[in-house]
Amino acid sequence: MNNYQAAKHASNKLIVTEARNNPTVVSLIPSFATGINRLEVINTSIDAIGIQQAKNITGFTDNKSFLRNELSDSVLDVSGALYSYANERNNKDLAAKVNFKEAAIGRLTNADLIITAGIVLDEIHKLSMSDLINEGISSSETKLLEDSYASFKTANSEPREAVIDRSGYTQQLADLFAEAADLKKNTLDRLVTQFQRKAPDFYAKYKAASIIIYKRAAKNTQQPDAKA
Repeated sequence: MNNYQAAKHASNKLIVTEARNNPTVVSLIPSFATGINRLEVINTSIDAIGIQQAKNITGFTDNKSFLRNELSDSVLDVSGALYSYANERNNKDLAAKVNFKEAAIGRLTNADLIITAGIVLDEIHKLSMSDLINEGISSSETKLLEDSYASFKTANSEPREAVIDRSGYTQQLADLFAEAADLKKNTLDRLVTQFQRKAPDFYAKYKAASIIIYKRAAKNTQQPDAKA
């Protein structure tokens, strides 16, 4: 799991915990209770597959995971600065190119993250250093994006990673997270509004549990030693 998936998974597990702590309340809406049961099954499957994925890649992708997180954070910072720059100048074309949200970046495949970073790099090279500084981006941060982009592209092309990807764990996790997101958005979130009247305390706990706490690494995080 990447960092955002881990944060989303923690949120989904907390939702189930709150529901299990309030069985009488949850039983007021049978379809909601059924949705919670399914979410718990999905969470259990994610835990199991996550363990297998970790066993499969431990020692090989630690460095790659670091590079992905570093590139994701850098893309988020720089694209945000570019969006601000575009918005101030009513440059809708540029704004559309760099309008990336944290959650969306976390869901990108490795290949799509590389493409996204390339777009951001292409656009940032069109701006002057004074424009970038005005939006909070220093030359060292531009260099970080360039370096992490190059490093992640290299790491992503390693042939052993292709073997790991074919194991199917990454796709299985992606499918489970997609199912969980659909279940929450189209069933649980639709039904939970009734609890504002029927059980306001539970409603407040559900909303709090739904908050995804995604902690990004500090910019001065040291890169771990690459492992074979």
